[in-house]
Order: sequence, then C-alpha cells, then structure tokens
Amino acid sequence: FPSGGGRLGIAVEQANRLARIDLLERGAITYRRAVACVANLPEHIAEREVEQVRKKLRFSKSECHVEVLEGVQDPVNILMLEVSDGRVSEIVTEFGRRGVRSEEVALRACSALDTYLRAEVPVGEHLADQLLLPFSLVGGGSFHTTRPSLHTYTNAEVIEKFLGVSTKIEEEGGGVWKIEIVSD
Repeated sequence: FPSGGGRLGIAVEQANRLARIDLLERGAITYRRAVACVANLPEHIAEREVEQVRKKLRFSKSECHVEVLEGVQDPVNILMLEVSDGRVSEIVTEFGRRGVRSEEVALRACSALDTYLRAEVPVGEHLADQLLLPFSLVGGGSFHTTRPSLHTYTNAEVIEKFLGVSTKIEEEGGGVWKIEIVSD
C-alpha cells in the first residue's frame, strides 16, 4: 500500500537447536537513518519530511536521505525511520496520503519512534505481534515492548489456541510492557 513495487531480500540460516529467547534490554542507539521516498510526486514532499525528522528527532543531515523512485506507476510517499543498537533494530514507517501534509506524515513517524526510544525497550509495537509465533515455536521467551496493540492481543489468543502456549502481557510502568510466552 500503495502499489509501487519493491524488493525484499532475506537470508535465513538453519538453527541447530531452537531455544527460549529473552529480549529484555536494549543498548544505546548507535545507528539512525531516515529515508523519505517519493514516486510520481514532487521531491520537495520527501525533503519536507526529512526536515521535520531533523527538527523533531535531531537527526543529522548525513542520517537523512531522499529517494526518488523510478519505474513506479502510482504516486508513492513513504517515510522510514530506523534506529539500531547493533543488536536489535526498529523501523517506523509512515505512508503519505492524499490531503495529508508531508509535515503531518513526518510528525506521526517521529512520534512513534520517540515513544519507542523513550521506553528504552528492544521491541517496538508492531514487531511485538510478529514475535509471538516464533517465540511460541521455540518453546517460549519474553521481551519488553511499548504498549501492545490490539493486534498483539488477538494474535496471542489465536496462537494460544493452536500451539497450547500461554501468553502473559503485563505493564511494568514507564511505557514498558513485558510479554512472556510459556509452553504449557
């Protein structure tokens, strides 16, 4: 959404043994990057978005990039913010929409990333629901995250029904939540 094409490359290595995973701490952020992409739209839209990122999150010029996508049929505007501590990465994505100013798109992305950064957790809101299945398949584990989405709660209930695991979701305070998967 919206259509625009793209490619994704993934390398997966087989594990010899699956074991419980615990992601409870995040280290200091050592990498930051903002990429604003446009296709069939004026480049200044992306430039205004990265300018907001620079103002709100204090990213440097070298951390901010504008990309004009070629060979795309429809108008596209995407803003991606990435941070990493060298061990875990978080990517926040916002899509531009007709009638929504580029500054508003950037402010939404900045707000989401700021929530993640302030909580000092290793797992962001949208990754939390995706980690439930692999954690359940390896026999359990736990992680700290920001406030879980309704999708996270729904996914946990579905996985519990199929895999016979228990999911405990508890607020620990300061915007930090702990999710633990235990094999029954």
